[in-house]
Amino acid sequence: MQATPMRLLNIVLWPLTIWPSVFNLEKHPADNYAERTFPLIATAIGFWICVGLMATTLMQGGLAAFTGDGGDSLAARLTPAWADGVTGVLWFFLPALYIIGVWLFAARDEAFPS
Repeated sequence: MQATPMRLLNIVLWPLTIWPSVFNLEKHPADNYAERTFPLIATAIGFWICVGLMATTLMQGGLAAFTGDGGDSLAARLTPAWADGVTGVLWFFLPALYIIGVWLFAARDEAFPS
């Protein structure tokens, strides 16, 4: 069994540490390791999609056009109208997917210690 700090680090960094376990599916043909891994992979894919969308919307939200008076007043935002709404939804789903992933990863790691 892994040392507690290393196990905790693997659980906290689950969006990164899940990918090598895809190659371990062949080692567990007769148990439910694959049944516990596929929802975790789907959660990781959803998590990284949310991270990408969040980065995209936050980068678009940072663009602004300023007037010629030294940039003190904001003339217009160059963001699409949907960016603010999407960002709010992503701020809900990103932590939710992370927490679900931590729970799934910890449950699988407890059932199948490496």
